[in-house]
Amino acid sequence: MRFEKFVKPRKIETALKILKDDPGSVILGGTTFLRLSDKKYSTAIDLADLDLDYIIENEDNIEIGAYTSLRTIEKDPIINKHFGDLLPKAVEHIIGVQFRNNAKIGGAVFGRLGFSEIITALLVLDCKLQFEENGTIPFAEFISNWNIKRDILKKIVIKKNQGKCLYRMLRTSDADFPILSVAVSNFDEIKISVGTRPSIAKLSQEAARMINSDNSKIIEASNLIVKEFTFGDDMRASGKYREKIAPVLVSRALQEVLS
Repeated sequence: MRFEKFVKPRKIETALKILKDDPGSVILGGTTFLRLSDKKYSTAIDLADLDLDYIIENEDNIEIGAYTSLRTIEKDPIINKHFGDLLPKAVEHIIGVQFRNNAKIGGAVFGRLGFSEIITALLVLDCKLQFEENGTIPFAEFISNWNIKRDILKKIVIKKNQGKCLYRMLRTSDADFPILSVAVSNFDEIKISVGTRPSIAKLSQEAARMINSDNSKIIEASNLIVKEFTFGDDMRASGKYREKIAPVLVSRALQEVLS
């Protein structure tokens, strides 16, 4: 990535104005993937001075500022208290500690990358995103809505719920991207998400409907995943292999949250 000008606004309104007025501008979300592209931008906007690095617990929700690092989320006691190892497990294998100290949750979410493990995990939580211009949007709606591109993510708001949630994946090596990832939660209802397939993660509809109607149908619901999702080929695995392991991962995850 190359850019002609670098700015660090002190007000979020200023950052948004630059982003909207300059079509060649780009938000820097921790600068962790700069070398993956040789694209040239006119203005790079760094959000470091906007006070978006925080994790706050209030009566009903956990709020995570968009500039909070993945490492902070991995180690934070508030996150662990309410969501167990769901989010830590979804970030702990991302390259290394130094990288996770620099990578920001806002960039990981806004990029909507197919290999994003944190998106797989967040999908099964009661989660909303708060933007400067577009206001509050449900997480799953944002993931599937590619019309939202020129805005600034301020924070992630996660509702505190009673129940279990977990993240599971299969990878060939410790620091590599997963072959497949799965997240399951059991709050008011069971939610299942499947990611790194290798397209972007999404929530199950059919399998979730079956397991919510009858919690004993773990195998049947898990097998529906193959019909409900498409699995592609990449350098890590074939789509056929992903089809084989998806029901196994989902079945094991369902057994854990229902135990």
